[in-house]
Amino acid sequence: MAITSYADIMANASDDAPVSRGEPVSRSGLVHHLTPEFAAVAARVLRSGAVHWFQLRSVGGAVADVDPDATAYPHRSPNFSLVVMGSDPDAVDAQWASLTPFLDGLYLSFETSLRPERIQQAWPARTLARLRALKATYDPDGVFDDNFALTPAPEASPR
Repeated sequence: MAITSYADIMANASDDAPVSRGEPVSRSGLVHHLTPEFAAVAARVLRSGAVHWFQLRSVGGAVADVDPDATAYPHRSPNFSLVVMGSDPDAVDAQWASLTPFLDGLYLSFETSLRPERIQQAWPARTLARLRALKATYDPDGVFDDNFALTPAPEASPR
């Protein structure tokens, strides 16, 4: 470890043009148990080269102590959060499809897919209805529209 200045770090930077392109593609899912079957599929996904980042986080314990209706994050029973990232949406989706049988819900902050069916995976019907009612009250014009831009509940809309 060394203590250095930002200027010294930047002096080592290349003058070449950046070679990265596009946004990262990420998929998120929640896993109840890490079974041998899950591990075998996860190993194939890792070996595929389609994902550059594979993360499992423990989310059990205190997370499970919160009532699923208490917040916008209803998935309180899975024990693990799985996130993968890659650069090619088709390649990532092809590998992700092999993991979906093991998943129960997703954590929105780690998901870049905008497919409509992902909304039902993020929120069960009751939670989604509650969030849409809140959206109609506090953001009817859709100012907050990143990731899963929820449409307000029409019956709750103040306009």
